[in-house]
Amino acid sequence: MSQYVQPQTAPSKFARCVAATARAKGLLRPGDRVLAAVSGGPDSVALLSVLTALAPSWDLTLQAVHVNHGLRGAESDEDASFVAGLCDRLGVPLVVERVPLGGPAGRRRGRSLQEHAREARYAAMVRVATALRMDKLALGHTADDQAETLVMWMLRGSGTAGLAGIPPARGPLVIRPLLDIGRAEILTYLEAQGLPFRMDSSNAKPLYFRNRVRHELLPALKRFNPGLLGVLTRQAEILREEDLCLDQLVSEHLARLTREDGPGEFVVDRAGLLALPLALRRRIVRTLIRRTSGLEQGPRFGAVAAVLDRVVQGRSGAAIAVPGARVAREYGSIRFRSSPAVKRSTASEASEVTGPVSVPVPVPSTIRWPLTGQTIRVTLRDLSSAHLPAIPTPSRSVAILDADRFTMDLAVRSWEAGDAFRPLGMQGRRKKLQDYFADMKLPRAARRRVPLLVAPEGILWVGGHRPDHRFCATAASRRILIAELVDPAPNGGG
Repeated sequence: MSQYVQPQTAPSKFARCVAATARAKGLLRPGDRVLAAVSGGPDSVALLSVLTALAPSWDLTLQAVHVNHGLRGAESDEDASFVAGLCDRLGVPLVVERVPLGGPAGRRRGRSLQEHAREARYAAMVRVATALRMDKLALGHTADDQAETLVMWMLRGSGTAGLAGIPPARGPLVIRPLLDIGRAEILTYLEAQGLPFRMDSSNAKPLYFRNRVRHELLPALKRFNPGLLGVLTRQAEILREEDLCLDQLVSEHLARLTREDGPGEFVVDRAGLLALPLALRRRIVRTLIRRTSGLEQGPRFGAVAAVLDRVVQGRSGAAIAVPGARVAREYGSIRFRSSPAVKRSTASEASEVTGPVSVPVPVPSTIRWPLTGQTIRVTLRDLSSAHLPAIPTPSRSVAILDADRFTMDLAVRSWEAGDAFRPLGMQGRRKKLQDYFADMKLPRAARRRVPLLVAPEGILWVGGHRPDHRFCATAASRRILIAELVDPAPNGGG
């Protein structure tokens, strides 16, 4: 290990660039509690160093986490020791998680050991972040990682979701502040700062697909275009926005064409589905199979095409089984039903929870709503603060409330008989929640899964729908409570 040199006290040009990216993309907010994932490699060392440099000016509370799978024996233990020494010198508290990956589980469901390790590592880091009540989990993915991911998905024949690449943020927790920065810039920064790092020997093995893309294919592509990293980063940004736009269109058509007949069972209007462009038909079928099966990944393109060709275009009574679901045509409808042989995911199992549900909500906090698997994030803002981060725009998934109009003894609970509120946009009229749901044509099975943010004064927000107008923030508000409802993130793309 080379001699350690304390980084410069003043933020470097590199740190200022990372800060500008974090500010522009809303990755960090002043006062955030940040957990940095540190493997000991150059990217994660640069991440920890730059966050340490930014911590004073951003008022960040910084901690680190290292996950040791023990796959490389003594080398893995040396990585953990190196990270412990680095964190000690930087004055950053460290949590080391040992997550063994023995047995055949590493290759279950056709995944490589690398893929299994990544999923286990991610789950462990999220557990630590939740236990420590951190606001953000920072990962050290770079523009090179983005390029490798895009090329891999391209070779597998992915659509826009895969070609959108690794997102700069994943839900309210995970952020990637280095995603626009190439590894060459990171190595230059580490050299200038005198920062040592470790090299994972497994990253050089041609056994893994990503390694072959990294060491063989990308260097060849860069000979055709030296600016390849920038081109692929820009492509990912473009396709990510287009993918979000298509998802929004799908959500609107699903609300119009689909009804839910019970947990894991959906019925879609066949004529309405056929009237849509093929791209939207494919997305709707893919979305309904995921919702029905509860599987986080898939379905594959072939399964979606088979449903469209053999069921949607088929005769009444035509049916097909796909992983996790059965799809059948019933006259003018297409029914998607879960397959009992497939184990449901956490989000799907949640829909089978019976009885009333209530989850306390400290302020601030991020909680999981067990009936849908969605995340609810609640934050408090003092509008007189000199360093006020951007306030999100109110929407169905974001409520901006006047924090001085209710007591901070909050909870998120399910619908109860007799519940009523005064929906925003209805001139203050009181409406029973049962009647509101009926007006919205929300199926009975789905009503109890809607999260209600409540205080002793009443229902503040019907999550995913409307707030109570009595508690909405106005121009005269001094303190605001921001409530955000985030759908479970699909697996993949980092």
